[in-house]
Amino acid sequence: WELASRKRPFADVGSKQTVEKRIKAGQMEAFGEDAPKELVELAQSAWALDPAQRPRAAAMMATIDGALKVAEFQAMKEENERLKAKLRQAPNEFICPITREIMKDPVVASDGFSYERTAITEWFATGHLNSPMTNAAINKNIVPNTQLRKLIVDFKARRD
Repeated sequence: WELASRKRPFADVGSKQTVEKRIKAGQMEAFGEDAPKELVELAQSAWALDPAQRPRAAAMMATIDGALKVAEFQAMKEENERLKAKLRQAPNEFICPITREIMKDPVVASDGFSYERTAITEWFATGHLNSPMTNAAINKNIVPNTQLRKLIVDFKARRD
């Protein structure tokens, strides 16, 4: 960076102390509370006046890559928890036993259980001739479960 621009990194921002003063004075945004600690430390070390104290590009990329993986994992974990909470709120009868998701187009199979239409159709298409719930023999006849569909639609409208 210094060779290309003949300026030290963050020269337009100022030293670490200047940045801290500007943050305290409300002239500059601080890192958010949810900013990964590693990235905050990396940014702060990049403000060092002595080039020997600044991190090397490979170390910076490794730190950024690690922080991104942690952030992605955390985001996936939070999304998973959010979806679990939504599913916990839904009555079990609204959940397809195959997909474990709230049904959109429920149908009743000859075993007496309701399934998501696409899930049970795929179940049959892959050669299964038994019930996903009881493992007993089952035929491929399915009937729309319109009453359950209405209940699910009402539930979703109230929940969302």
